[in-house]
Amino acid sequence: MIHALLLAAQLTAADTSFADAKARADEYESVLSHKDGAALIEAQGKALGAAMTECGPAKKSFPPFAIVARVSKNGVTERTWRNDDSPFAICLDLHLARAFLPVAAGKPFYASYELDPAP
Repeated sequence: MIHALLLAAQLTAADTSFADAKARADEYESVLSHKDGAALIEAQGKALGAAMTECGPAKKSFPPFAIVARVSKNGVTERTWRNDDSPFAICLDLHLARAFLPVAAGKPFYASYELDPAP
């Protein structure tokens, strides 16, 4: 029975579209306390900074894009989605997929990394 529940949860995550995952991330991020939101932003900044170091700066200007992560109750990124297939976005996605993020409510959640080269 437990195996069936875990499989159902995995299939649900696998069937989630980028738009659905992004909406879940936006909803989660909007209800965080100031303290929890600040901790999430700080951890995301560190993860993105490390990914940018590995991937290097984008070779050319790029349109805004986002990477969404589903994070386990332990802070481990379980799955990511992105709305861009450029080599730069793919590289960032691969590195952000290994990120650990702080968990506010002790439950899995969605969080997004939004990249926009505009000043």
